[in-house]
Amino acid sequence: MKTRFHVLIPAISLLFSSLQLESVSAFDPSYENAPIFYSETKPNTPLTRLFDRIASGEKLLTGENDKELVHRFLDLMKVPSESQVLVFSKTSQQNSRISPDTPRAIYFSDNAYIGWVQGGHFEVATLDPRLGVVFHLVHLIERKEGESPTITREASCLDCHAGSSNRNFPGLMVRSVFPGATGQPIFHAGTYHTRQDSPIEHRWGGWYVTGEVENHKNMGNSLARETDDNTREVSLDPMSDEPVKDLKKFFNPNPYLNGGKSDVVALMILEHQVGVHNALIQANLITQQTLHRQREMQKAFGESEDAPLTETNERIIENLADGVLKEMLFAKELNLPEEGIEGSLEFQKAFQANRKKDSEGRSLKDLRLYERLFKYRCSYLIYSDAFTFLPEEFKAVFFKKLHGILTDAAANPDYAYLGSAERKRIHEILAETLPGLPDYW
Repeated sequence: MKTRFHVLIPAISLLFSSLQLESVSAFDPSYENAPIFYSETKPNTPLTRLFDRIASGEKLLTGENDKELVHRFLDLMKVPSESQVLVFSKTSQQNSRISPDTPRAIYFSDNAYIGWVQGGHFEVATLDPRLGVVFHLVHLIERKEGESPTITREASCLDCHAGSSNRNFPGLMVRSVFPGATGQPIFHAGTYHTRQDSPIEHRWGGWYVTGEVENHKNMGNSLARETDDNTREVSLDPMSDEPVKDLKKFFNPNPYLNGGKSDVVALMILEHQVGVHNALIQANLITQQTLHRQREMQKAFGESEDAPLTETNERIIENLADGVLKEMLFAKELNLPEEGIEGSLEFQKAFQANRKKDSEGRSLKDLRLYERLFKYRCSYLIYSDAFTFLPEEFKAVFFKKLHGILTDAAANPDYAYLGSAERKRIHEILAETLPGLPDYW
């Protein structure tokens, strides 16, 4: 069965050397070849480690009904139920179960994404050190009474998640559509891949939204219809003329762990997070490929394995680091209104539960929610698995560039939007809370 997530963004494109040292099919994406071998390699993620425990006999994921299983699964995966956002557009292979009355719930943490549909399966995206993001289906429908469900790795997810929107690498997406009365998108009206720089007016088509961005309309909580058979023009009809605090007037929220909540702040953090994750994942995969080509060239020409990177390969990693920095330092973040964003305090508390605080109590998860999303514009995903998994050769370049941005504003005019006080505080927070920083920090 194909499964597709409604989550996930921009990444980094790159032309590779024409030198090929192994036979590669013209139809194979680069990540299917050395050194990654994406589909052939057994993944090692929080999900696969959980199911290794289940396979060894631990009764970790049993329950009498789906709601109990969702609750237990989120706890085991360390994903907060307060992160719940709800999408009612039919943009998954579980489309027959998705509608405005039965939206799909998506839950997320810094390291995992979980989708769940009433009467359906779990769709899970987790991170592997070598492979980047890996997609699995947890089979709830076929589970036997008193036993845990089984999992399968879903290669068909790559049909969308490794497509052109992710520069043909496995990644994540957040998509905004024009949903008809059943949740089926009206595709000729167009779609948006929403990111942290997307206008609010283009966000959340096909999603439920609780809370609001002050003085800004969005596409959430609305159904689309064609207004003219000849021109095929489409209009959006809002389900409510006022900001929505709870969705119980639209559908029965009782099956969902976080009730009728689909928090606007959670949605905006999700959009930021998948953008950074995609940049990190692609930096990881492309750096692995670059280092592999370097080693193969050294073997072919009889050079020492200790030889420095070629100028071309250095430039590739430099460009990758620049792309990751732009995502992580919010270089293209949409300017938010001064009036602010009204969201759920429950989500904000859950989101910040694992924050890394410095001696003054500051963290990269401190929210601002007016003018910009975060108080300190350096992504908290610098602590995530996706960042930890990056090759050391990449991290060396990244940290040198980041240190320069934070300590030498004049030499880094692209980051002039970061004031001197903010740069200083980010530097101090990282120096106290991020292991493995170079000595010059």
